[in-house]
Amino acid sequence: MFTGIVENVSEILKIEKKGSECRLTLKNGFGSEIKNGDSIAVDGVCLTVESFSAEKITFFVSKSTLEKTIAGNYSVGTLVNLERAMPANGRFDGHIVSGHVDSCGRISEIKKIGEGTEIKIVFDRNFVNFVVPRGSITVNGVSLTIAELIENTVKISLIPETLSRTSFAKNMKSGAPVNLEFDILGKYAAKISGRENSDSRFENLLEIL
Repeated sequence: MFTGIVENVSEILKIEKKGSECRLTLKNGFGSEIKNGDSIAVDGVCLTVESFSAEKITFFVSKSTLEKTIAGNYSVGTLVNLERAMPANGRFDGHIVSGHVDSCGRISEIKKIGEGTEIKIVFDRNFVNFVVPRGSITVNGVSLTIAELIENTVKISLIPETLSRTSFAKNMKSGAPVNLEFDILGKYAAKISGRENSDSRFENLLEIL
């Protein structure tokens, strides 16, 4: 389990493609604090450490992950957000993040507001029931708060601290794809409601939660 609080921004050093799969090698920003088999969220995607040294970490990326996330768009030099799995005695600063991407969205608008930045992200309409204003959403592994929901577009405000600690400042551009994981509470609420479309029972359940 993760929290969406990014620990390191790392650079992709090498991509080894083999058929419909690949291996990603990144700069190691954790030093000896990791081990083989550890789970690390890379742009919000839970990957397993296959090997590492003081300088680099290598992950195997499956066909399914390449198809369902933005990993297939990576190139050498791309910056990615990293977070290690949350320890049992750790502080819970973000929200519950599984590291299992639900869908890829697309940045549709970027607006500078003072020191911060406001972005809009368009996502698949099939996931609208999982999203609520002032609820949580994970974008490229970062726990963020939804300022506004307009149909299948979310508006999010990025504060200077978030911009300085994540890859957003370097990677953010209009039209860029992003990994999205919707709040697990919204998923369970939608499941319990037994409906694909919004109705009064679904809205009432969200108010209770």
